[in-house]
Amino acid sequence: SGRSNSNSEGDRGAQQYIQYLGYLFGKQPASTEAERFEAPYQDFLQSPLQPLADNLESNVYEVFEKDPVKYVRYREAVAKYLETRKGEDVVIMVLGAGRGP
Repeated sequence: SGRSNSNSEGDRGAQQYIQYLGYLFGKQPASTEAERFEAPYQDFLQSPLQPLADNLESNVYEVFEKDPVKYVRYREAVAKYLETRKGEDVVIMVLGAGRGP
């Protein structure tokens, strides 16, 4: 009978632990759009993409196009370049807007 008492205490402790985990999970901040989009691709070992050699599916290009970091870095790079060319005429072209080979 002492044994059933300890199991009961263990069950109660486990239940409290599960409730606390639920509490912690509920306090997590909402995922960003980028995090929700990237979630299915997390923790998977993938072969390197070869966009010039392989005809990649449209959804693969969609991943590239939705990469927010890439556009932040492009903006920073262009801003740095323009800072070095103050007072000069500068022509900027955006190229490579196609998909596939």
